[in-house]
Formats: sequence, structure tokens, C-alpha cells
Amino acid sequence: MSVFEELEQTLQYKWEHEDFPDFLVEAVRSVACNPEVYGDREEIVETLLMQVEEYETYAESGCCKTAFDSEDIKVTLQRLGCSWR
Repeated sequence: MSVFEELEQTLQYKWEHEDFPDFLVEAVRSVACNPEVYGDREEIVETLLMQVEEYETYAESGCCKTAFDSEDIKVTLQRLGCSWR
């Protein structure tokens, strides 16, 4: 399975069964569904996949950051040239 297919499956699961934010779904799905556009930046896509897998709504609420929040994902989307609005 490619990183793009894995990103799409992970996103779908996190969105349907966990608390992944609606406002980021379209941008992340755009990356997952366009390997021809983002294939030359696969390392960044792998980072995005890791962030989606480990997304936590309240990642920054404790004393130690142990997960990723929406701000982390926004930064990675910016690195890929995506908008999340």
C-alpha cells in the first residue's frame, strides 16, 4: 500500500471514528488522492500521515506534547502548498 492510500484510509477512519476536524479533511484528502501532484514530496506526505495517525484534539493541553494537533497538520499542509480553508 502506498503512503497516499494509507493516508486516505487513516484519514477516513480518524474522521468517522475519532475527532479529526472537519475543516482539515478536504485538504488532507486532496493530498491523499493526488499522488501525481505530491509524489515528489513523499517525505512530507509521510509526515502528514504520521500526524493524522497520532492526531489528538487536546495534544497541547498537558505539560508534555505527546501527539499532534490541528496546528501541526496545518504547517505540514502549508509545506505541501495546500490550503485548509
